[in-house]
This record gives sequence, C-alpha cells and structure tokens, in this order.
Amino acid sequence: MNKCCFQNLAMVVSDVCNMNCAHCLHGKKERRKMSDEVIEATLEQTLALGTLSICGGELTLALDRLESIIDYLIEHHIYLTHLTATINGTIYSEEMIRLFEEINNYIGAESVRAFFSISIDKYHIDEMKRLNIIDEFGENIQKYKESKYFYDFRTIDKKLLCEGNAQYLDNNLTIPLIPIKHYITYVNSNLKFDKEHGRCEIGPLVTINQAGVITECDASTIHQRTVYNYGNVLNGSIEKQLLENNAIVLPPKRYLRACNKEVKRWNNYNG
Repeated sequence: MNKCCFQNLAMVVSDVCNMNCAHCLHGKKERRKMSDEVIEATLEQTLALGTLSICGGELTLALDRLESIIDYLIEHHIYLTHLTATINGTIYSEEMIRLFEEINNYIGAESVRAFFSISIDKYHIDEMKRLNIIDEFGENIQKYKESKYFYDFRTIDKKLLCEGNAQYLDNNLTIPLIPIKHYITYVNSNLKFDKEHGRCEIGPLVTINQAGVITECDASTIHQRTVYNYGNVLNGSIEKQLLENNAIVLPPKRYLRACNKEVKRWNNYNG
C-alpha cells in the first residue's frame, strides 16, 4: 500500500459539540469521536502533509484525539507544513494551546505554522444567547487572542452549503454542495511522472471523518455516510479507493494546475 503525500488532509475528529447552531453543516450529531484505529489507518498511509486541518464538532471537547494525531505524527516522523483548526470559543483550554505549541515545535519553522481560528457570526451569537454563555465567550476571546497560535476570527462571507441544519434556512442563503474533485500524480526522484515507481501525491483535499469514511469535509454527518462516501480507511488504500471513485491521474504539471483550478472553484462558487 503506497504512502501518499497529501496537499491538504482534513480529519473530522469528532461531531461532539456543546452548541447546536442553526447553520451547522453537520446537522444531527452522533456524538462520535475518531478512534485510534482510524487515526492510525489514515496516518500510516501518509508520507507527508501540506496542511492538516483538524475539524469537528468542537475541538476543545476532543483534545485527546488531537493529542493522538500529534503523537503519531511525531513518532513516525511524518512531514507536516501547517496544522489548522477552528473552535467556537465558548470553552477556554490551556491544554489545546499546549498541543499547538507541541506540534509547532515539531514542524520547526521560524514562523508559526500551527494555528486556530474562532468562529463568530450571527448564528453562533444567537446560540450563545440561548445558552446564556455570551459573557464566558467574551472572556475566552480575550485570553485566546494572547496566544501566538490564534490566527483569526472565522466569519460568514459567502453563501452556506445546503447541508445539515443549514438546509432549513432561507433558500436564498444556501447553495448545494458540489463535491471536490480529487487528482493524483506519481513523481520519481527526477521529478518525472512515473506511475509504476513514483511517489503518490493527492490533492487538493482529502477528508476522513470520525468513522474513517473518505468523504466531503462540509457535508452533513448523514451525507458523509451515504451520498459522499468514497470508501473507508479501515478497508485499505486511500489512493486505490479514490481511483475507484473517479480520481483523475495527471502528470505533475497538469496535476498542480488542476488542483489550483479546483481550489479556486471551491473558493468562488458559493460567493
């Protein structure tokens, strides 16, 4: 089974959350966390990572999963350029800050390469008002902003995907999810296309959910299991399963152009 280099890998480590926002793309929660078995089955196939995105759920309620991922990356010397995550800011966690420091030290760059953002929009505010935790949120924001691993606030500047809870919002506010295209290339030590012996590279984004399903990052929990189910890491090779689900193999230069074009489409189609 080939070890792969992923441009971007998203790991949905949990759908456990302390809020139930009206725009939550994951919708109905199954209160499930990613097992060590799924973490190992994913990362044992990984040679290198551009960006690793840790998704939820609320990360501060699944820090044991983040710790297991970091431990595996370090123990097996997996190359990593960036690690990112988004939290809702309603829980302050020194342990999360410690884990970001640990992985940032492992990456070893002079600049910060591990960082988190905090969601803030009208749907979050409405839910925090309902739960009566606005004051705690404000206090946490001030503390989080002091950390060098805090990157930015995540707001809504585009239409929402019509997934999960968001499907019940006004139709003018949403747009259907269009699956992301997967591209694969094989590069030998001379940087030439070599399908038989080259290093496998996959882009622009592969998502693994808490059950090990290879899926779409922004799909609802139900749709990740059904409509957008491209296989499962527990069943073997991510590369092979993506190829069976219409991933396109291209020479290196065409691969990079196709990935860049797909990222641009993804960023713009719901504007």
